[in-house]
Amino acid sequence: MVRIKRGLKFRWILCFIIFSLALLIYGNHLLKERAKKLEDMRKKESLEFMEDGWKKYRMMLYAGANMEYTDSEGNIRIIETEPVLLDIYDEVIKPYILGKIPSLGSFRITEGEETPERIKNFNDNMKHVKIWGAHKNRYISIAENEGLEEFKDINSFEELWAYMNKRNDEGVIYINELDIIGYDRTGQDAKFIYDYENGESKEISVSVISLFDLFKDKYKDWS
Repeated sequence: MVRIKRGLKFRWILCFIIFSLALLIYGNHLLKERAKKLEDMRKKESLEFMEDGWKKYRMMLYAGANMEYTDSEGNIRIIETEPVLLDIYDEVIKPYILGKIPSLGSFRITEGEETPERIKNFNDNMKHVKIWGAHKNRYISIAENEGLEEFKDINSFEELWAYMNKRNDEGVIYINELDIIGYDRTGQDAKFIYDYENGESKEISVSVISLFDLFKDKYKDWS
């Protein structure tokens, strides 16, 4: 009887040890899975952070805007050049993925001194610069060529930013679709005119137009 009790006790202890080991292994597995998911999430957020930074940096250049970065501790850094933006990526992305800092921080762009004039140029060019559309056998607007909605005047920097984040008929955001404007939505050479909308027009001596050109150049005044 005593031997039987001892045997049962040993079996219970053995079962408890096995159960504890199994629980420990399973718990360790869950911990690793959670850490992997957290790392994947942080990598995804880091990619979105980089994309947001590049998009806002481009908008800063195009529209003569101001750009700044605020880190996880609330410190603010002014961004005026690409190397500064790249330094921020180097400083925060890896530590964030490794969990050494609580957040990536954020980028912010605001209207600059040149912004109103550049928006004015952009409005004028988007309304009057036309590109030859072979499939239409006529000159068409940039918006039509790139699959965008019919263009309407933009009246503020906030409206400009919202406009650039819209998506065209192929799901591409406007800021990317307008990056290079050429023949049939490509970077190939095309013919452009400035349409005065009074029955008169003039040829523009360029073969492709960049988004930066639309903000900078006053094609209306080109001779």
